[in-house]
Amino acid sequence: MQASSHRTRRRQALLVVSLLAGVSGCTTVGPDYRAPALELPAHWIEAEATLPGGDHDGLRRWWRCFQDPLLDRLVDQALAHNQDLDIAIARLRQARAERVQVASAARPQLSVGAGGEAVRGSKALATQAGGPARTWQLGLDASWELDLFGGTRRAVEAADAGIQALAEDHRALQVSLVAELVSGYAALRATQLRLAIARENVRTLAEAERLAERAHRGGLGTAAELLQARAERETAEAQPPLLEADVARLSHAIGVLAGGFPGDWRTALAEPAPALPTAADLPLFLPSEVMRQRPDLRADERRLAAATAQIGVAEARRFPAFRLPLGIGSTASAIHDLFSGASLAWSAAMQGSHSVYDAGGAHAGVTAAQAGADAARRVYERDVRAALRDVEDALTARASERQRQASLREAVSDSQQALDHATRLYARGLSAYLPVLVAQRSANQARDELALSQLAELNALIGLYKALGAGWADTDDLVVGRVP
Repeated sequence: MQASSHRTRRRQALLVVSLLAGVSGCTTVGPDYRAPALELPAHWIEAEATLPGGDHDGLRRWWRCFQDPLLDRLVDQALAHNQDLDIAIARLRQARAERVQVASAARPQLSVGAGGEAVRGSKALATQAGGPARTWQLGLDASWELDLFGGTRRAVEAADAGIQALAEDHRALQVSLVAELVSGYAALRATQLRLAIARENVRTLAEAERLAERAHRGGLGTAAELLQARAERETAEAQPPLLEADVARLSHAIGVLAGGFPGDWRTALAEPAPALPTAADLPLFLPSEVMRQRPDLRADERRLAAATAQIGVAEARRFPAFRLPLGIGSTASAIHDLFSGASLAWSAAMQGSHSVYDAGGAHAGVTAAQAGADAARRVYERDVRAALRDVEDALTARASERQRQASLREAVSDSQQALDHATRLYARGLSAYLPVLVAQRSANQARDELALSQLAELNALIGLYKALGAGWADTDDLVVGRVP
């Protein structure tokens, strides 16, 4: 009769456990996440940017359109060895491990233990036999925190979204790294071009000084003109050292961005390029495509998903918690009796707890999670608008620089002709030195302004690629969203 009663209680306990396990997979509190639908412009303001479409893979490797093998090597080196990218990957690995920790809370926890003890009682006590007593123990303990209301499932959902956000951060870092490297490379080449212009200006002014000296000796020029020519040459000689320092500084920055030391690429970069890099136009994506292409916006969206899941985590804390402890063990005086039926013992229970009064802490946790999700949504909306502004700004800057360059090229041509004409007249003694000086300054300034304008157009183009979210590679092998 007693054995039958024990079997009945065991069956009831197993039934309760099965029912609770089934319920734990059915109820999940908190809102289910849905990506926000934003109203976006149908086209860009710039007329040339109305063509939709484009090659996503080609856009991701946009720097190759410059057709500069050295630049390709630098970017490949940076993507493989940059320390900031390595730090981002390490944080991804950390998030993967933390996700496993979160998910483990919904699984049974098992532990085993073994022990032995020998005790000798006092022979002077009438109640003690005085002989040694030995005890051997072997046990298995299990505990299961039932996820009845989905708090752990929501925490895993938040962890998955967090990992995906970190992966997008890694891609966004690639975008910024490539843009910064290519911009530094363009600045280096432009500075080298300006350095060549400055050195040529020194040579031209040295020749003008010789003309002034010859005119002075022949009685066709004055001492003031000779001193002015000499001063202009000496002033021009002060410009190349500044540009040389800029070239060195830029090459140092490129070396570090490429994951090395400042001087690693200085020799390779010392040879000036024949011209600044140029790139062909690419068809632009529509605003809606840009939102999906940019990894920083996708990271914002994933953080919104994580913040929404945290509402469910906070909601679950307002409900009761249930735990199933189970213990199976064996205790015997002789070690060979540990596995006998008489030495076995077991225990099973169900424990539940619920806070009756917490001074509003659980409710405040839900309110805080809801506010965090609202803030994440507003950050996402703000960054989408800023991203579209970045594209428009880059398009405007590039268009304006192209118009400016058209005028500067004409100014370079006209000022060079004026310089040649003034130099010929002065050499024949038909003109004073002042027209030569004015023409020389004008020609030098026009060429330098043209080089700066070409760099500005390149920077606008680089900014456009960055605004489009171009310049990243897949990191799906680092994303873990489905670890059991």
